[in-house]
Amino acid sequence: MKNKKEFVILFVCSGNACRSPIAEGILKKKLYPIFKDRIRIHSAGTLGIENHPATPNAVSVAKEKGVDISGHSSKGITKDIVEEADLIFVMATLHRNFVVVNFPKTKNKVHLLTNFDLDKSEQRNESVKDPIGENLKFYRRIINHIENEIDRILPELIILIENKL
Repeated sequence: MKNKKEFVILFVCSGNACRSPIAEGILKKKLYPIFKDRIRIHSAGTLGIENHPATPNAVSVAKEKGVDISGHSSKGITKDIVEEADLIFVMATLHRNFVVVNFPKTKNKVHLLTNFDLDKSEQRNESVKDPIGENLKFYRRIINHIENEIDRILPELIILIENKL
């Protein structure tokens, strides 16, 4: 089934100013060296906020991890963005519900980041908490949570992408 030119991953949170741009940046850092121009990773928010930068704390903690999201500009989720994605990772159950209700055809490709690649019995339905308005220490906990989840799913994600390209 190797016939796609590009594999597209979308991260979704509420405002597209903290969690999803952080996750986008971390995954780009880990996957772009492997797949180069054969993969596209981006993010969007369910609140439809357009053209706002990532929060200063998000930029700061991402920089601590060697990830530059300083040029990030928020975008709201759209039908086109969702339909072109091969995989959609959401930060919370409410984001999954939003995507599935508004774009029902995407149901099978929408995953709570913390549940991806877990057996049903292992799934925690744990949200990545929203750090908006919180201090730098809280943001560090959130970026560590996101990075740990990405590291956990990375081997399976690489196999999945290789099988689709």
